[in-house]
Formats: sequence, structure tokens, C-alpha cells
Amino acid sequence: MGAKFSTQTQSLVNNVTNYVTSKKRKYCDYCESDEVSKVIDIALHTPKRKKLVSTAKYIYQALFLEGKNSDVTVCALGEEFHLHRVYLCQSPYFASMFGGSWLETTQKYINIDVVDPLMTVDSLKVVLGSLYNCEIVLNPLEIVPILATATMFQLDGIIEKCTEVMLETINPKTSLEYYTAACQYGDKKLQGVCFKWFLVNLMPYYFNYPMSKLKTIPVSLMAKLVAHPDLFVIQTEYSIYVMLKYWIYLYLFPEKEEPSISVVNEYFCSRTDKLPYLLTNEGKQFIPVFEGLRLHNLISHQLDICLILRDNIIPRTWLDPLVLKQWKTVLRVNQNDDKGPSNVSDELFLADSLRCGRVLTARGRHVWRWTGFHFGMDLLMIIDGSTLSIKRNHRSEFEQLLSLQTTRHVAIRVTVVRLNEQRQIVYMKQSDVLKLPLAKGEEVQVMSLEKELEYPIIISANIMYTSPEAQECATIDESRQTVS
Repeated sequence: MGAKFSTQTQSLVNNVTNYVTSKKRKYCDYCESDEVSKVIDIALHTPKRKKLVSTAKYIYQALFLEGKNSDVTVCALGEEFHLHRVYLCQSPYFASMFGGSWLETTQKYINIDVVDPLMTVDSLKVVLGSLYNCEIVLNPLEIVPILATATMFQLDGIIEKCTEVMLETINPKTSLEYYTAACQYGDKKLQGVCFKWFLVNLMPYYFNYPMSKLKTIPVSLMAKLVAHPDLFVIQTEYSIYVMLKYWIYLYLFPEKEEPSISVVNEYFCSRTDKLPYLLTNEGKQFIPVFEGLRLHNLISHQLDICLILRDNIIPRTWLDPLVLKQWKTVLRVNQNDDKGPSNVSDELFLADSLRCGRVLTARGRHVWRWTGFHFGMDLLMIIDGSTLSIKRNHRSEFEQLLSLQTTRHVAIRVTVVRLNEQRQIVYMKQSDVLKLPLAKGEEVQVMSLEKELEYPIIISANIMYTSPEAQECATIDESRQTVS
């Protein structure tokens, strides 16, 4: 009886379970089916944009390369292009030509007078072909003619892409060509980046690698670089003077691949003309460059003065007022009337400060000084780990040569850069113009550097040890202009 009841009960339970499971499955199937239906419905009502590569290729091949159904022939640089007005009108140059009252408006054969010597047949093919295609191939080695052609046809899109490629590929082989093109076609951004590239690389690269590359720098560019406060100077300002002597020699004798500095010195020293070189007919073209030199920073060492006078390049009328100015500054410092530039304006600081620099090839502790007469200040530069500091060195054994003032002010700005393989700046950090009071032996941190910063790095510093006298600076500038 018990066994029978148990069997019936179990059968009833199974039936109920099957029923519930069946209902649940049907409900779930319904829900799933409903969700899938919604997804499918959305997919079916969403347009898909697909690019037919074959269409662009066909247009370029059939219409541009083969000239099918051409309604206008354009002749430029002796080459004929069988083209189509509807495509040419993407260019404002052609749109204006075809839409106005020009003679060419209804003509089927148009001759274009190309006056820009940088334009080539190949650049015409690239630029005109881009009007029939959705992409353009820009080779950095051929990009300047393409930029010239795009500028003539007023194709801003291509000009923008040319600039992008040129900004990515500024290097020793392209920098001058890119800078010249940027100046010619009014690309301020590219011009600025190229000029900054030269500021960083003029001395670390051009004056340390095969120096024959210096002869490629034109007078106009060299004048701007030498006068700029952001020029990266390796060692001190006197190094700029030495570089300029070498540059002039290469400029005059471009066939000389790698003359030694002794050969260059001999050239200037052996001149029989007693007139300073810059005042000769041959040398006058270089006056704007030498006017950018901060001569008062060149005569801070006895040997430097002797060499400058020996070369007889710079007129004495430029130098004599500076010697008097330096002597007056020495007296002011000695009588405690000048404790350093505590309130000099940033503008005057950048125009008058000593420019100096150094390349550090490996991480570690580095301590150095830029030598010369610094009005009783022995300023040490220190890099230790990730900090860059300056220290007023005041060791007792040298006390007779150093300023006895308890506190001296120094103005300084430091810039640190790291370059990539193309010698482009990939890291840059610059301090503000700091006016620092320094006690004897005091060390002050100027900036902190990232611990992961890779070497080599270039350190550039602008330093001012004494308070400039604006009136005297103006007098010196006037004397130069009179001589010029």
C-alpha cells in the first residue's frame, strides 16, 4: 500500500515538474526571440557606409591618367594634362579662372606660365592627380616642389598635409630647405619650428660635425640666430666668434671641404689691409651677423681679447666703448655699488645676458663652470641625480680673486633639451628668469629633472652677473650703427 502510494506521488510530482519546465522554456524562448528580433530590426535599419576602393582607382586611372572624356587640356612646364573642369574647380585657382570673365573661361586648351623654379613636372602630376583621388603620397625628399605647386593652385588641404610631413621630418638634411620654403610661402608655423631647430643645433651640430656644413647657412639666417637669446651656445660667447670666423672662410671659399682652424686664423691674420675686415668691401656683407654678437661677453678673458685684436675683424670703434663700460662695472662692483641684477627686467636680461652651454653625455653628478672674468663671482653649475643647481663658490684660497660682498645677486635662466635621431626636440624644460641672492658658498636649486630623462642632454644657460646700464648699452649700439 505504501509502495503504491509512493509511486503515484512520484508520478504526480514528475508531471507537475514537466509542466512548469515546459511553460518556463516557452516563456524564455519568447523573450529571447523578442530580443533577437529587436537586434535584427536595428541592424536592418542602420545604413552601412562602405568605401569602394575600385571607384577611386577607376576615376584616377580612367579620367586622370588616361584622360577619358577630357574637356580641357592644361599645359605647364611643357607637359600636357588632359583634365576635367569639374575636378579642376576644387582648386580656387581654376575655379576663379573658369567662373570669371577670363580668356581661359571657355578655352579648351590652357597654357599655364609657371614662374616658381621649385615646381616640377612630377609635382604637377602629384597635385593635379590628387584632385581625382582620395589620397596623396608625399615623399619628404620631393615635398617642397609639391608645396610650391599646391600653393600656386591654392589647395589648402594639400598645403596642410605637406606641412604635417615637413614638421615630422625636420633634420640636418632638410632643415634649411624647409626653412627657406616656409619663408617663401608664408608658413609661419613651419618657419618657427625650423628656426627653433637651428637655434638648438647650430653649434652642437654644425660646429662639431663636419664643419663644411656651415657654408650652407645664409647670411640672413645666421644674423637672426646669432642675435637670438635662445641660441644654444656650447661653452661661451667666444665660441660663437670662432664659429663665425670659420663660417666666413667657408662662405668665401666653398670649395674648401674641411679647412683646419689654423688655416682660417692664418687667412685673417695674414691680411695686408689694416682696415678691420668688417669695414672692407668684402666684409661689409657680414656686419649684420657680427652686430648680433654680445661683445661685452666676448672680452671677459685676456687671451680672447688678444685673439680678437689679432684677427682684426671687428672694428676697434665697436670694442673700445665696451672696454670702458667693463672697467666702470668693475669699479662699481669693487665699491659695493653693484651687488648684481636684483631687479633687471626679463627683456633686458634676455638681450644682454651671457649665453653659454654644455652637452652632458651620461647620467651622473656633473660639476662645471664657464670660465672668464665674472666680476668676482665663481659660479658652479651642478647636476646631481634629478636636480640642477648653482653654487656661489667661495673657497678661502681664492678669496683674493673673489668678491667680498656678503650677498651677490645673479640672474639666470636655464634650458634643458634632449634630441632624437633627427635632432628634433623630444624633451624640453626651461626655468623662469630667476634673480637669486647668493651668500658665500650658498647653493640654490634652479630646476628639477625627470628621473627617467634619457641622456645625452644639452644644457643652455643665460646668466647675468652685474646690473646693466641701459644708457651705456644704447650708446654702444649707436656707435655700431654709425660705423655701419
